[in-house]
Amino acid sequence: MATTSTPTSFQPAFKRIGQQDRHDDAICVIAMLSGKTTDAIIRQAEGLGLPKVGPYHAWIDGDMIAKLLAGNGLVATVWKECTSYKDLPEVAIVMVDYDADWEVGRCVLYHRNTSSDGKTAQPYVVDPYPHTDTKLHLRVGTTDLNGLPPSWYIGVTQMAKATGK
Repeated sequence: MATTSTPTSFQPAFKRIGQQDRHDDAICVIAMLSGKTTDAIIRQAEGLGLPKVGPYHAWIDGDMIAKLLAGNGLVATVWKECTSYKDLPEVAIVMVDYDADWEVGRCVLYHRNTSSDGKTAQPYVVDPYPHTDTKLHLRVGTTDLNGLPPSWYIGVTQMAKATGK
């Protein structure tokens, strides 16, 4: 596995929230995107039908992710297949460590931090997975991202503000 060369001066736009449960990776990424806690996102998901007790990983599908993001002022695309981070939009929920036979993987947060003039971009991934080396919780630059290839993604954008009449 590749080691990271994350510059110490790099500050990601999104604060890492680590997984507490083996199935809450998507919840953690949504919490990072919304600036809320995982508990707040779980309560929101329960209001949308997520069981309060028992396994819930099957409930966190693309539709649930879209509803949770919309409830936080964000818009989600559908899951789209990808083979490279170059295929991704500016911000995305990315499925990595994907097993095609089981159709499962885990979610990380991708951000291509593009400068305001559009001339430079610093891609990075914030990984909620707790069992990896802490140096790999933040992977910056294409070399570091190559050690965590993407398989699927959901693009995320800000919701358009309603225009006044």
